[in-house]
Amino acid sequence: MKRIISFLPLLFCFIAFAEDKEFANFKNQLLEGINKEKSEFKNYKYQIEKEFLLYKKIVNEEFLKYKNEILKHWNNIEITDRKKFVEYSEDFKIKKVVNFETGEIKVEIISNKKPDIKTFGKELFSLAKETKEEAFNKDTLSQNIEKRLKQKIKHLKTAKVNSALVVGDFITGDKNPTNQKIKESVIYLLKSGKIEKKKAKDGKFIFSFKAKLPPKRILVKAKYYKPLVEINAHKYNLKPELILAIIHTESSFNPMARSYVPAYGLMQIVPQTAGKDTTRYLYGKPVLLSPSFLYNDKNNILIGSTYFYLLYYHYWKEIKDPVSRLYCAIASYNTGAGNVARAFTGTTSIKKAVKIINRMTPSEVYFTLKRKLPYKETRFYLEKVVKRMRIYRHI
Repeated sequence: MKRIISFLPLLFCFIAFAEDKEFANFKNQLLEGINKEKSEFKNYKYQIEKEFLLYKKIVNEEFLKYKNEILKHWNNIEITDRKKFVEYSEDFKIKKVVNFETGEIKVEIISNKKPDIKTFGKELFSLAKETKEEAFNKDTLSQNIEKRLKQKIKHLKTAKVNSALVVGDFITGDKNPTNQKIKESVIYLLKSGKIEKKKAKDGKFIFSFKAKLPPKRILVKAKYYKPLVEINAHKYNLKPELILAIIHTESSFNPMARSYVPAYGLMQIVPQTAGKDTTRYLYGKPVLLSPSFLYNDKNNILIGSTYFYLLYYHYWKEIKDPVSRLYCAIASYNTGAGNVARAFTGTTSIKKAVKIINRMTPSEVYFTLKRKLPYKETRFYLEKVVKRMRIYRHI
């Protein structure tokens, strides 16, 4: 019995040693795994940053090529932007332009002789019938960018562009216009518009047809997108009128909106900023979003709504007053949270800005942003979104 008792401490020591060794092995394996994950994430982050730069390079190169092609045929460059949809024929001899902000429609034809009114009518009819998918497939700039991104970018999300009308509802005032309704609207435009003539290159002429749409057509677009907006507003506890006001201010509901930044679609998503933050939140890691992905309305409104959610509920979450926080989030959507912080502190520190903002009334916050935001565009942007929220509250 004494022998057994004297052996027990030795046994416990051996067990403790074995357990310590096992735990040490487990700990080492855990640390190795953590270090490996850190290393992999660091490498992934490095690769993504490189791809962001390559993305921008590809876009810049293709924009330059496209502009040079236009200048071979036209006196000046006119391309799709935030508020305007511009489409060229395959031979670049016909140009169709819809300004969603002003409601002006223009069809221009390079020719030796004046086209008859039926030719302009035919172009207007085809424009009104065109879907986003068709417009995207015709757009050589978008196609060339998309093709090169697929070849060069590993971490890229693409999608099928949806088949909603580009301008048909805007032209007719009907969300789902029939062919008859389109014909009637085209006849109205032909009767109300006028044709001008000016010199083109190569001794030819540009015959330009211009017409103006009835006012408030933009509300037809807003009503079309409202159900999709409401889904995302509910998901992120945001007001639908806020998202609609942002879309109006960003793109005037131009579904093919594009800027050189680059930014794409209704909510003007910039892959390098809003795209990076939202994909990290939605997918667990940042990825690049292609033009096709962002020209899909469902994706675009999801990404834009998610980005605003992050601005309001994360970046500016320490602001106590919800109205003050709303003003800062709206301005940040346009110019970035760092620039908004600079309006209050002269630095990009959000933490320092929040301390100052929390000592101010919402009116003081609003007028500080109006006076001190670094860029004039953002100062007007805030005012426009706030005013338009009142309009979209009632549609």
